[in-house]
Amino acid sequence: MARRSSSPTMKDIAARANVSIGTVSRVLNRHEDVDEKLRDRVETVVRKLGYRMNARTRSVVHTKSRIIGLVLCNDFGLSSAQSLLLLGIEEYCARMGYYLLFARHQFSPEVTAENMQIPSVIETPGLADCVIIAGTVYPNILRAFAKHGFRYVLLANHVVELAENGLHSSHVEYNDEAGCYEATRYLAQLGHTHIWYIGDAARTWHKNRYRGYARAMADLGLEPHVHTIALSDDEFENGQAAVSYILEEQWPVTAILAGSDELAFGAREGLRQHRRDVPKDVSLIGFEHQIGHSRGSNLTSVCVDMVEVGRQLAKLAIAQIESERAENREVAVPTVFARRSTCRPLRKEEHMLL
Repeated sequence: MARRSSSPTMKDIAARANVSIGTVSRVLNRHEDVDEKLRDRVETVVRKLGYRMNARTRSVVHTKSRIIGLVLCNDFGLSSAQSLLLLGIEEYCARMGYYLLFARHQFSPEVTAENMQIPSVIETPGLADCVIIAGTVYPNILRAFAKHGFRYVLLANHVVELAENGLHSSHVEYNDEAGCYEATRYLAQLGHTHIWYIGDAARTWHKNRYRGYARAMADLGLEPHVHTIALSDDEFENGQAAVSYILEEQWPVTAILAGSDELAFGAREGLRQHRRDVPKDVSLIGFEHQIGHSRGSNLTSVCVDMVEVGRQLAKLAIAQIESERAENREVAVPTVFARRSTCRPLRKEEHMLL
């Protein structure tokens, strides 16, 4: 008995027509932004191969799934900030009658947009109407999404090399650079000159925060002191290790700005282990992802409401879905500098210079 040949797929059509899978998808879904010659070429191949859309695909071509995808790029677990982000997105989606589909996606920054594997949450027709992209986002995935014509919104703080590439989509951004600039100047106003920044150079958002610190130190005419080498996936351990290294090398330090709350808590533990008190010996500032709440209860912090960031991302995604010609929008969520009791004016006694 002869084996029955398998039905052609969109990949088969794309290969025969010498176009991308995204172009095939747009033609099959009757998108208007397809060149007429390309449309004719694809439709000719569809007829020759005898491609038939299955029942589920036919049913979703002209309807909305009311599903939004959240793709977390290049992160293995959820940080506290990402958990709050997810909460805000889900909260707004539920309020507006949408569902949230969460997926993680690992990819190399070296792969080209043409060879980029697209997450199934958006490549599958009718599964998600729009995708929110967060995590460690390299520009190649944005180019791939643009090439395939997929709708997405973006958390701008998570894009690597943002200044060099720019943004061509709706996005939300929180101004952590400005918040860290203000925090650094506050420490200088208290009399501190040996101000350290500790963070993780591999994280885009830590680089943003470092820029705020570095700009303030330059404006103040002070020498920057930086520790951004992460030896662990645990930020608490990195903060602890950074402080231990600084003190063991006997570098002067009277104030620390940490790139996250977990780093700050680790730094405080490292100081305690070396018999240094906060704030008597060292003033300490962290970066929190909630406003009006502190896990350390008294930690001076630059604060951003990540739940609100999530709500705004969901709002932009739904706007992309419900308006066929939605314009790209930018939403800025401010940071708030919360002064608490982990900072104090520098005492001038000699023994305070570590």
